[in-house]
Amino acid sequence: MFASVLREVTGYFDRRVLISTFFPVLVFLGGTVLVVWATVAGVDGAVAAWGRRPVTVQAVVIAGFLVLAAFLTFVVGNLREWQDRVCQGYWPDRLAEPFARRHRAARRCLLDRDDALRAREELLALERRTFPHHDISGPTTLTSVDDALRRLDEVRAGGEWPQGTSALLTDLARAARATPVPGFTDLVFALDERLAAAEQQVREERAEVQQELFLWYPQPPRDVLPTRMGNVVRAAELHPSVRYRLDAVVLWTRLQPLLPKEFDDAVKDAKVSVDLLLTMAAFLPLVGTPLSWWLAFRLPRIPGTPAAWLTVAAVLVCGFAVVRLVPRWWPVTVLVGVYAVVHVLVGFWTPVLRVEIGLLWTVAAFVVGYGLYRNATRAALAYTERLRTAFDLYRWKLLDELRLPLPEDLKAERAVWAEVSQFLYRGGTANPDTVHYRHPGSGDTGGAPRRRPVTRLPRRPRR
Repeated sequence: MFASVLREVTGYFDRRVLISTFFPVLVFLGGTVLVVWATVAGVDGAVAAWGRRPVTVQAVVIAGFLVLAAFLTFVVGNLREWQDRVCQGYWPDRLAEPFARRHRAARRCLLDRDDALRAREELLALERRTFPHHDISGPTTLTSVDDALRRLDEVRAGGEWPQGTSALLTDLARAARATPVPGFTDLVFALDERLAAAEQQVREERAEVQQELFLWYPQPPRDVLPTRMGNVVRAAELHPSVRYRLDAVVLWTRLQPLLPKEFDDAVKDAKVSVDLLLTMAAFLPLVGTPLSWWLAFRLPRIPGTPAAWLTVAAVLVCGFAVVRLVPRWWPVTVLVGVYAVVHVLVGFWTPVLRVEIGLLWTVAAFVVGYGLYRNATRAALAYTERLRTAFDLYRWKLLDELRLPLPEDLKAERAVWAEVSQFLYRGGTANPDTVHYRHPGSGDTGGAPRRRPVTRLPRRPRR
């Protein structure tokens, strides 16, 4: 009976809506009903009361419950865009500015780090050019060979590559032509490997910084949003604009129907992961907060029940959050956590303890919800990367459908996309002469209709 009713209700939704919305609604709604019923009547009493109901009543209750879940699914689905905007940081300016300022500062730190690594990379490139090769002609400026060997041995042992090391090694090579230096060849090979390792390390560190800037922050600093998810999505939205002068927000709805089915399914599946995590992140504090306080004052006792272990888990979650926010507080956090666990497990069931339980469960619900939001931000990286790929690979199909000729180079492409974006968004263009239509079969005539060939009839012979 339950399977047939569930099949009828879920037949109105596609697979992605079922995963991202319907099943979370079903789990949270059903879990709340079961917890409340088991708390009021007891587990044995709830099972016995359900068993005494006729089959018709059970079917009606199940059908009504699934209809309610389906209705809530429609509501949550219609609120999805609003939820996305809230999670992406489209807030009032007075509320958003302090958080956006913090993200701009973090982006500035990454840019400063990239500048420092670039300077280091240029320094190592200069050291590579001055590294001794076959031609080491010229006078040496060394005053002490032993001192040079000591300094070069320190570089070979590890640490940073000091500026001027290659020049010092070159001077030592010139001095070694007159007076042989023991172990000089091994020293040169070792320092060559040491310099190559330093170059590789700088390249890897700079690649990580640039990747973080590319994925996590939009390029113009004025477009930084107050949330991490908002910056991830904004960076993907500005990617076509920065590369091709193409407005992704305006042209995405035109491009999406032209995507190949396999690629379009991959984009939608990536968005399902984000929606599922955001739905759970929203439901956990919304459902968990009132349920926590109701249970804290409704349960007869906590010690010796499964609620006690749930409280222990809440203490661990809250302690983890405090340590992540203020790492130096970890000794105090451990002591407070141990006291809370002992107080809950063996303490007397007093009104003060009920308040403590309600606070612990509520804070834990918000912490876990925030953790789900952070995971949704990570999942958004895969989704936004597919959005970038869609514009990089399939934007030409949009030009074909708009009956516009393919540009010859990047400069011409940027001019075309700028005019198209402005026309679709504002209804006009700054330079209409740059847009020429090319319909199928029109050749290079710019869309002008071809003249039909004239069929000449043979002349009748004169008599």
